[in-house]
Amino acid sequence: MLDFFRSVAQTIPSTSPSPTNSPSNETAASSTDPSSHNSARDMLQDRAGIIVLREDLDFYVIPPKADIDPAEMVGVKRAAGRSLLEQNGIFSGLRRSEEAGTTEQHLIEMLTAGGFYNEDTWGHRASEPQKAVICSLALARLRTDIKGNDSTLANNSSAVGMAQKLLLFWRKPARRCWWEGVELDGIEGVSGKLKVWIRRVWTLEMSVIGLR
Repeated sequence: MLDFFRSVAQTIPSTSPSPTNSPSNETAASSTDPSSHNSARDMLQDRAGIIVLREDLDFYVIPPKADIDPAEMVGVKRAAGRSLLEQNGIFSGLRRSEEAGTTEQHLIEMLTAGGFYNEDTWGHRASEPQKAVICSLALARLRTDIKGNDSTLANNSSAVGMAQKLLLFWRKPARRCWWEGVELDGIEGVSGKLKVWIRRVWTLEMSVIGLR
C-alpha cells in the first residue's frame, strides 16, 4: 500500500503558491461540489483521486453431514476460509449474473472505467482471527487521461462519465451488500462439494491527495 502512494505521489505535479493557487483558494476548491465536471477537473489538476474499495466477506458453512463433530466442523470452516482466501479476484464474486443492466454489472463498469481492471486482485486480503470473516482492500488511481480518435470518442465519453460518477463518493462512502450461495471443491475433510453462504459488504470511497 505504501508503494502505491509513493508511485502516485511521484506523478502529482508540484506547484508553487500563486494568486490562483494559494492555500485559501485551495481550501475553496476542496469544498467545491465534485459532481461538477469543471470543478472536478480543476480539483484534480494538482491532486490525485484515489478509489478506495473494501470488502468484508462473512461466510457461513453448511455442515457436510448431520452427525459432524464440533471440532471437525471447526476444521471444515478453517479449510473453507483458506479456499475463499485464495479467490482474490476483485470482481470474481460479481460475475455470476450475465443479465444486462444489473447493479453488479453497472458497478463493474464504473470501477473499470475509473481505474481498476477486470483481472485486478485485492491489494490486501486476510482473514480475521477466530472469525469466519475475510477483509480485503484495493486502491486505484482515478483515471483522468482517457484519450482516443473519433471512432472511440463515444466510448471514451461514456468512460469519462463513469469515472466522474466516482467523485460523488468523495467524503461520502457508499455501501453495497448482497448474499450468494457457493459450492467449494477440494475442501479438506469433506467428500464432494461444500455448500457455503457468503455475505459481501463493499464500501466504496474516493480520496483526493496532493503534495505540500
